[in-house]
Amino acid sequence: MNKAKTSLRVAELDTLSDVLVRLYKDYSSDANGTVAEDANLKAVMADVESLSASLTTAIKSDKVTSSLDEADIARDEAVRSLSDALNGYAALPIPEKKAAAQNLLAIFQKYGKSITTKNYAEESSLIESLLEDLSAADAKANVETLEGVGEIIKNLRSAQDNFNKANDEFTHASVTKGQSASSVKKPLLEVLNTRLVPYLSAVALSGGYKEFALKCGAEIDKANAAVTGRKK
Repeated sequence: MNKAKTSLRVAELDTLSDVLVRLYKDYSSDANGTVAEDANLKAVMADVESLSASLTTAIKSDKVTSSLDEADIARDEAVRSLSDALNGYAALPIPEKKAAAQNLLAIFQKYGKSITTKNYAEESSLIESLLEDLSAADAKANVETLEGVGEIIKNLRSAQDNFNKANDEFTHASVTKGQSASSVKKPLLEVLNTRLVPYLSAVALSGGYKEFALKCGAEIDKANAAVTGRKK
């Protein structure tokens, strides 16, 4: 039986370990089966299941962090789009649009594009304040004069709302966060490659273990094939 490749991605290892745990539970559900009666195998699979659960939790936490970063980038782009649009209108030789743009720029420049360099909390506060200023009656009248600006402001509102949601999820994940996915990967691979694989290789010829060992080996080979495929 082949060992799991150390270059497996955390998501691939998570899937593999989940499948191995399910296979074990299927075979150990038979009260009269050899697999169910093996105390050593039971202890190994208990460790695999525990580490697999930790890896799943860690992956979810990493994804939440990535989502927060993406939400911040989206609102930064919305702020820049608003700046570009207002400056563009302010440069037009059309008095009505130029005046409207300059009035809105006076509001925007109290904050400026530099708000995108602030920390998450400060940027959120400044964007909320900017949006409040832009919702005033006089500002709305100027916005209506400039095609597309209203849509950009709506996009900024939406981007900030999405960031708020992602930030709430990040805060929740931080409270319950355990180890990082990369730190869980190593001990899980160690259990698989130094305890499970050698043991199943040794008992595979026994009738009671053969089918279970073959299926576990096939799942490991399937996971390893993903790594091999990436190298081609």
